[in-house]
Amino acid sequence: MLDADDYFGPTKDLLIENLCDRVPCLDINSVIYNWPKATSEELAAMPKMMQEVHQTINASSGVMAEYDSSGRDIETETARHYGLSELFAHSTTPPGHPQLHRATFTTLAAVSTAAPEYEELESSPAAPSDASAPTRHARPDWSDVSYYLSMRDGLRIAISVYFPDHMPPAKPAPVVLVQTRYGRAGARHKDSDNPRTLDPWLRAGYVASTVDVRGTTASFGARDCELGPDEQADMDEIIQHLAGLPWSNGKIIATGTSYTGNTADLATTRPTLALVGAIPRATDFDFWELLWPGGIPNDSLFRDWAAVVHEMDFGRSTVVSDSAPNGEVKVLDGQSRVDDIAELFPLIQPVDEDAEYTLLHEALRTREGHRRHWNADDYKNIFFRDDRTANGHSFFDACAAAHMDAVRRQAKPVQYWGSWMDANTGDEAINRFRSAPGVPSVTIITANNHGGDVLADPFFPDSTDPLPAMDEQHKMRLAFANDVVNGNVPPRLIKYCVLGAGSFREATIWPPQGIEYAHFNLDRAGTLTRSVPCHGKDIYDVDFTATTGKHNRWYQFTRASYGDRRGHDLKLLTYDTPPFTEDMELAGWPVVVLQMSAATSDPAVFAYLEDVAPDGTVTYITEGQLRAINRKIDDRDTLPYDPGPVPHSFKRADALPVAPGEKFSLGFKLYSVAALINKGHRIRLAVGGADIDTFRRLSHAPERFEVYRGGSEMSRLNLPLRPWR
Repeated sequence: MLDADDYFGPTKDLLIENLCDRVPCLDINSVIYNWPKATSEELAAMPKMMQEVHQTINASSGVMAEYDSSGRDIETETARHYGLSELFAHSTTPPGHPQLHRATFTTLAAVSTAAPEYEELESSPAAPSDASAPTRHARPDWSDVSYYLSMRDGLRIAISVYFPDHMPPAKPAPVVLVQTRYGRAGARHKDSDNPRTLDPWLRAGYVASTVDVRGTTASFGARDCELGPDEQADMDEIIQHLAGLPWSNGKIIATGTSYTGNTADLATTRPTLALVGAIPRATDFDFWELLWPGGIPNDSLFRDWAAVVHEMDFGRSTVVSDSAPNGEVKVLDGQSRVDDIAELFPLIQPVDEDAEYTLLHEALRTREGHRRHWNADDYKNIFFRDDRTANGHSFFDACAAAHMDAVRRQAKPVQYWGSWMDANTGDEAINRFRSAPGVPSVTIITANNHGGDVLADPFFPDSTDPLPAMDEQHKMRLAFANDVVNGNVPPRLIKYCVLGAGSFREATIWPPQGIEYAHFNLDRAGTLTRSVPCHGKDIYDVDFTATTGKHNRWYQFTRASYGDRRGHDLKLLTYDTPPFTEDMELAGWPVVVLQMSAATSDPAVFAYLEDVAPDGTVTYITEGQLRAINRKIDDRDTLPYDPGPVPHSFKRADALPVAPGEKFSLGFKLYSVAALINKGHRIRLAVGGADIDTFRRLSHAPERFEVYRGGSEMSRLNLPLRPWR
């Protein structure tokens, strides 16, 4: 359907012919140039929306002369209305696109859509240009173009575009795409040292596009789950749309950190030829492993995050108001008060045509028009990976781990970033690498925080400068993107930071070549021995005040900081190796196997690997946990991906009951890690039954563990080690 003012002047017939030529399903012989007025009986039989359309037609008495566009120039008129005249210096004719609003037609350069070699892309950001195009918005960090794009179901998605030097490039350029649920304007980070900033991409000649995914901020629609099937399918249309625009060379790089990293990862599962690569960072490759690690609900992260994003999706936020005389806190509610929306930037940005926030307000008001928005309580009774909420969704379906067949089939090159100290993003990056052996992947594991801009190596608690440095990180990402844009497939490689060493190493397999497992048996007096241990048992009354604090790896909004753990270990059951006689590299998954019994039917076991220095300082290295009913060891070939050693399905049907007081075997991996263990240091295994500030307590009855030593099936710790060279 064309609006009446799109059909104008002496070229009107040519417009229709061109449109029908470009869109194969449009038949020029079936074009309707006018609609007859409906009778009252016909109106009564129509749906409400069609009644409103026909009532407008019935009220019309013909074309109003003041709105007749004959003899008017579309560029001049649009420039007059939207203040975009300087952008037309790059446009020879206004390029039509059936899914774009009129204001956007005239801002896109009408140039070739061929995809040449883009050799002039720079790996190092150049100095920014001072050139800028005037916009109708006062904010200097506003996007160059912003509009709604209609999806296959008619739902409107808000898109922003940022051009190098604020102008459509004279030569078609690749596009870097960020799809977010946190507000697309906030993904820009203009003139910022934030690791997510798009500045380096723009300086290197890329066009950047940020998108509000459906059901969030300025986009329309409901949101009954995160990263649901509709949101995943939207990626196909968004990518193809960006690839087909006149200033695009048809090659898209998806990127992002955390949630936006998840969208970039999921984009690699989609059948979109235009996506040539992705750079996901700090992703939730498997949401289950983040929110229910070991089958234990990570309430500290999930409930806080769920509450924040719920308010965000309805345009609500508590801020220090710029308009208040003394900077008082102000509660903004864009859903209830349209006047509040302007203050919600950059959380919410309207599209260019929505000067009065009318459309944005409509998106917020109708958020639950057809379906209820999800909240944390929808997931409070999820205890197994295959459990589903009342609306039929599960978090596992919302991550790339559930679509590994598609990852392998599409084989999109990735530069995949994780960290040993950011939840389990390092472990999950390794799992993805191993589970897709034919996919080009450069996997980079740091010791940085969730954002990647602060070092969190527990061996260097006073050092905060990230490794690699931020400039180097940007160069690495741009170099990878330039390679794949030009068709160069990167080799498979893991670059990993070694905790305590302040350096990176490389491997093509994981664990690295030369790593061997050393088996240490739990022995009396809290020791770990390579010899046959004495037969016996250790009794541990679980201390439910035990904690790793509120600045641990699971609190992704802060830098992980564990400090000296020796005081905390007094609440745990500990076992130490003898001092090492040479420097050793620990690289891979430590594995714990316990022969034990519990006083309750639903125990949870937490295990920590620590370094003990000669002066007694105890430094955190890694951890693992397991809800005991999930202890069944499964065939990894039956699982959706390779999770490393001692795999568990976490399916309800595989749950094994625990009989109080009866002995059972419990084996689980600790999260993959690399660390330098210096000569004279010991490794400690600390075992507990709670981490009260992070994980939900499953049983409120007193708990006692009995851990058995010796016998035919010994309790043990297996460590992946090799000499440090």
